[in-house]
Amino acid sequence: MPRLLLILLIIFPAATLADLEIDNAWIKNLPPTVPVRAGYMNIFNPGSKAVSIVSVTSDAFKNIELHQTIVQDGLVRMEQVQDLTIEPNSQLNLESGGIHLMMMHPTEITRPGDKIQVTIELSDGSQQSLIFTVKK
Repeated sequence: MPRLLLILLIIFPAATLADLEIDNAWIKNLPPTVPVRAGYMNIFNPGSKAVSIVSVTSDAFKNIELHQTIVQDGLVRMEQVQDLTIEPNSQLNLESGGIHLMMMHPTEITRPGDKIQVTIELSDGSQQSLIFTVKK
């Protein structure tokens, strides 16, 4: 039995990789002439080790970047971040005015109620797919 378990872990290493709990994943809908959308979600890491999101992709957008909003000298600007680290047993909320997904150049017109599949890649090489809802 222990040998079987070892073989299964070698064959299916994804079973040992990190999983994040994600809810309230949504995208702000904008007119078709606007080339970007913002994506938000709540991310909880139930594990005992920190987990980092290193990239985000979707067939519905040509490019997705991780961004944070910076207020400096009374000016608001957005800055790309390379990854998002969620500490063990903690939550990170992506929200307006803070950390968010900058979803660029939709491949199709988005409408409220649309469901869009997004894949996040974690620092351990694993991936998680999730569904974002387009909201007005």
